[in-house]
Amino acid sequence: MHPLTAWVALAGSVWALFALAEDRISTPHRAQITHWLRGQTPHWPATFVAVCDSVFGSPALSGAYFLRACVASHIAAFLGLCLSGVFYPGTSGSMLLVLFLYAPALVGSLALVNLLPGYVSLRVHRALLQRLSDPQRPQRVGTWLALASAATGILAILAWTLGLLVVFVSSQAHLLRKPATWIVGYVEFVLKDTSGGLSALWEAARLQPIVVPGMAFPSFGIWFYAPCFPFVWVWLYVLSGVLIRGATAWGLMRAPGRVLGLLDIDTRPLHTLGAVAVGVVSVVYWTAVFWRR
Repeated sequence: MHPLTAWVALAGSVWALFALAEDRISTPHRAQITHWLRGQTPHWPATFVAVCDSVFGSPALSGAYFLRACVASHIAAFLGLCLSGVFYPGTSGSMLLVLFLYAPALVGSLALVNLLPGYVSLRVHRALLQRLSDPQRPQRVGTWLALASAATGILAILAWTLGLLVVFVSSQAHLLRKPATWIVGYVEFVLKDTSGGLSALWEAARLQPIVVPGMAFPSFGIWFYAPCFPFVWVWLYVLSGVLIRGATAWGLMRAPGRVLGLLDIDTRPLHTLGAVAVGVVSVVYWTAVFWRR
């Protein structure tokens, strides 16, 4: 996949997420975000919980909430596939299409089995931030970071393991058709001992596809990173907010409104956060691309 195409998908997804929140969030919550960006209260966890709820709705056990969480998780998996195609040329998403044509039951099962980790990840992160924003409890960001990191890691490994198990079960049920039957050997090697599992986990973390002559199976890392979506979103929100707060403190956000455009924290704070987040993602992405080259 061409790096520019992957960047458009990555930057567009980040922008769309913040823009969607801006369209749905209530006026009082929008004002709270503006106050936070200006260095005032409330603390950032409370504002992020409002942003999360504006996109996904109330965290009740509803089909709409579950569906939105699943869509977000699979968009994250798609972005992982795009990045894998950039860092490992010749292994783009077209291979996933080829695989789907030959083994639709396998690809469909991989997509379905990873719905739950992404949903649970979103619920866990919201619950942790809700607790952190409670004014009756001391704000222990370090504790939140440790718990959020541990939960994300566990769910990421679970999603990766479920992907391996789906391939293994599909082979036993004779649902795995050529040219994908050779994947079974890889999965059996991974499940055989700890060293094989650790090696495969490292390959997934690097988004490294499974390549053999004439065929490339998409990286299991796309499922590994799918439950990481809420954790990445929180960090983009916080980092972008810190940059905007710093710029505000230095008086860099006082230019005329027509010059600021998307950087108007008074009327469109989430668009401002989205614009800065796109900039952060772009810097990290292009740095990684040029570094690998």
